[in-house]
Amino acid sequence: TQSVAQGPMEDGFRSSLTYVTEPLKAGETPPQYAARMLGALKSAEQFQMVSEKPANFGKVKGFLRETTHQARGMKLAQLHFYVLANGVVHTFTFTQRAERLAATRQVAEKLFASVNLGGGSAMAGGPGPMGMRPKPKFIEPRHLRIIAA
Repeated sequence: TQSVAQGPMEDGFRSSLTYVTEPLKAGETPPQYAARMLGALKSAEQFQMVSEKPANFGKVKGFLRETTHQARGMKLAQLHFYVLANGVVHTFTFTQRAERLAATRQVAEKLFASVNLGGGSAMAGGPGPMGMRPKPKFIEPRHLRIIAA
């Protein structure tokens, strides 16, 4: 897992955007991958599924899951955005205090929309060569500054 952006420290917590890639099983889609990863998420203290659905942010198409859980005495909300590109799934996770998520959701969505993984067909969810694991090439700096706004 790689930290892509962090907000300022607020009452002992810093909002963040993290990124990880993982190979897909043959024929697996982002929703199927998300279902496979659900078991690990459910192990969090007081885990709660809020929603999950296909989502588009700008030209980036994927699958969005919203969850909440307890960590270090705080109720946290997470937006997990799963994107298929070049035969791997790229997971972008925005983490925020649950009570602040509504105020910062648009920031998370702008961050998701600014992701550029390379080729146009990858953004449309098309398969690419297996084994390639590209990193995000660019996230607009103006979005990084406003993550905790």
